[in-house]
Amino acid sequence: MSTAEARTRPAWKVWAVVAVLVVVVAGLLHAWRNTNVLTADRLCGGLISTEQADTVLPGSGRLDTEGDGLDKDLTDTVCRVEKSSVVLGADESELTLRVWALQGNEIFNADANLSETSFFSGAVTGGVDSYKGWALLPENCWTAKQPVIVRLSVSEVISDRNAFAALTTDTARAVAAGAKCGDLPERPGTLLPPVSDEARPITQGQACGLEGLTMRGQVPAGTEVLEAGQKAPVDVWSCKLTLDDETNGFVRANGFMKYVASRDPQLLAAVRKAPGTSRGKTPDGREAEIVDKGVGFILPCADGGPLYLAVESGQQYLEASKRHHDLPKRDAYVAPFTKAAAKTFGCAAPTG
Repeated sequence: MSTAEARTRPAWKVWAVVAVLVVVVAGLLHAWRNTNVLTADRLCGGLISTEQADTVLPGSGRLDTEGDGLDKDLTDTVCRVEKSSVVLGADESELTLRVWALQGNEIFNADANLSETSFFSGAVTGGVDSYKGWALLPENCWTAKQPVIVRLSVSEVISDRNAFAALTTDTARAVAAGAKCGDLPERPGTLLPPVSDEARPITQGQACGLEGLTMRGQVPAGTEVLEAGQKAPVDVWSCKLTLDDETNGFVRANGFMKYVASRDPQLLAAVRKAPGTSRGKTPDGREAEIVDKGVGFILPCADGGPLYLAVESGQQYLEASKRHHDLPKRDAYVAPFTKAAAKTFGCAAPTG
């Protein structure tokens, strides 16, 4: 072998080793930036499961967080989880965790699309719609005046509500455990979805599935009424009535009338913390606990626990009342709903 050959061979081997190292390092960098093989099991200071967050956020990529976990003030807790990849064409998605204190009767309003929500109740109470989920924390986690919820929202439409409900519940469990204020299960109970994905025409005399509830004479003549919500009776229920008229955008989306009913003990406890709650009478004359000066009311029932009912008029009602001066006042929609809902939810007879 010539002197030149002896010098060349070792140099070739060195470059081969260098090439292999480059490939290995590049592979490790790719794995680190596009997968979670080196990521901790839980994110946001232990509040969010990495595996569950990876499941609910679409696509592939690495999870990065902004936030350190529980704040000294529980209700100031915020954390964001972003899923991103350097792979060409890969999209970014984001999950945001917030811990909120809010007025008891506003818990339902934490989810603006009640009629499109899948609720769960029992050991833990909450709901999931197209972009967010929430779960009520145990009472020991609440502030002196307000209940507290854990809320998770995402930037993309939720494709698996069961998986998102599980993530929401597990996160609420971690928040309660970290704050040492209560115990929650790792998974929620059975989700109660809306009857259908699209609003559907009401059945006269049984609007929202409530026997005896009618919209005849209660809406502008010749206007069809659509309903959307869960099947009654269940522990957490809502229904939105929408006029199929010329309105659109926010006005149409906000609906005509929105009804809520619940026998869930945790929600009832939360509602009772609303300021101004006092003894009184419903529009149909029944004794009740009036919540926040009339927003809703809690009926005592001879059978089973109490029943919370609430009625809210939507933007369509406000618009229609401007154009149709003979449209009934809001209370005219409350009394028949109270009677029909009480019958459907097993509270037709008040306590003595």
